Amino acid sequence: MNRRTFLADGTRASLGLAALPAAAFERRGGPWTPSAPPPAPQDATLRLDHNANPLGMPPRARAAILEAMEEVPHYPGPRRAVLVERLARLHGVGADQVVLGSGSTELIRLAVHANATPESRILQASPTYENAMRYAEPFPYRIEQVPLASEFAHDVERMRGLADRWREPTVVYICNPNNPTGTLTPSAQLDEWFASAPDRVFFIVDEAYFPFVDDASYWTAERWANERPNVLVTRTFSKLYGIAGLRIGYGICAAETARRLRPYANRSNPNTLAVVGAIAALEEEGWEERSLAIWAECKEVVTACLDELGLDYFPSHTAFLFHRVRGDQAEYIRRMREHGILVGRRFPPILTHNRLSLSATPGELGRFVETLKLFRTRGWV
Repeated sequence: MNRRTFLADGTRASLGLAALPAAAFERRGGPWTPSAPPPAPQDATLRLDHNANPLGMPPRARAAILEAMEEVPHYPGPRRAVLVERLARLHGVGADQVVLGSGSTELIRLAVHANATPESRILQASPTYENAMRYAEPFPYRIEQVPLASEFAHDVERMRGLADRWREPTVVYICNPNNPTGTLTPSAQLDEWFASAPDRVFFIVDEAYFPFVDDASYWTAERWANERPNVLVTRTFSKLYGIAGLRIGYGICAAETARRLRPYANRSNPNTLAVVGAIAALEEEGWEERSLAIWAECKEVVTACLDELGLDYFPSHTAFLFHRVRGDQAEYIRRMREHGILVGRRFPPILTHNRLSLSATPGELGRFVETLKLFRTRGWV
C-alpha cells in the first residue's frame, strides 16, 4: 500500500459543515470474545488515545539507545551537534537554522514566549491542537480562536483579516494537517499569507503529520525558513519514528529567528537517549515506507467498521481518524475504558466526533472494532 491508498478517503467519508447539527457545537489473557469482552488488566489496555507508531521504534534506534545507556550518567554531549547537522542536510538549510526541543511542543512554547508580549494575541483555529493556547495561559495574551471553514480547513481568509486589522504583535499557530480533524489547509493559501504578512505576525507551522500527506494541494512550509524571519516550521520524532516517550522534536527557521528562540529553551534538551535514538531512526532504511503501509492497513480496518455502522468520519491525512459517536461522548469514553480501550479526549467545539489514534496493529484494532460493534448492539453508538 502506498501513501495515496492510506489517504484516499473517497466520497463516503466526505463531511461538510452542513452535516453537523447545531448540537454538535459547544462554545468555549484469553481469546477475545466480542459478546462479552472481559475487563482488561492494566498491561493489556489498548491505547488509542494518543498517536504512536504501531511498529514501535525503529530497530536501529532501539539498539543505539541501549548502547548509549553507558552515557546516561553524563550530561548530553556533542551528539546533539551531529543530529543538528544531519537535520540541516535533510532539509537543505544551515545548521544555525535548526532548533532542537523536547518534542515539537517545546518549540511551540519557545515561539510563543519569544515572540509574544503582554499586548499580544495568540491566533489559532478551533478545534486544533491546544498547546500554543496552553503555553499562553500563564500570561496576559489575548487568545483568539477562529472556527474551521468548509471542508474543515483553517479559515485563512478570516484569520488573515483579523491579523491584518490588529496592531498588536500576533502569534499565529497553524497545525497542517490539523489535529484533531486530520484535514488539510491548501498550502497555496498559507504561502500567500506568509509572503505578505508584516513581521509583527509570527507563524508557528506545526507539520507533525507531514510524512502522511500525499495530496497535490499540500507541501511543506519550510521554504519560508530561508525567506522570512517570522515563520517557524516544527517537526517531531514522536509519530513516524515511534519515540514519543523520549520527547524530541525540532524546528526549521531563519538563523536570526533561531537565535531569538534558543534563550528560552532548556539547554540540556533533548536528552542523550533521545538524540541517539533520533540519529539512528533517520538511518533506518525503509522505515517510513513500512510505517505508512501498516498505518494504511490500520485505517482500512477501522473505516470498514465505521462504514458498516454508518458512523461518518473526516477525510484523514494523519495517523488518526476523527469519527462520529452517537450519544454522550464522555459516556462513550468511559465505556471504552471499562472495556480496556483508551480513546481520544473531547475536542470542543465538535462534540459529536471522537479522535481515534491508529496506534495499534491491524490485529489489535480488531478488538476496538468488535467492541464498537458490541456498543451498537447495546444502542450506545
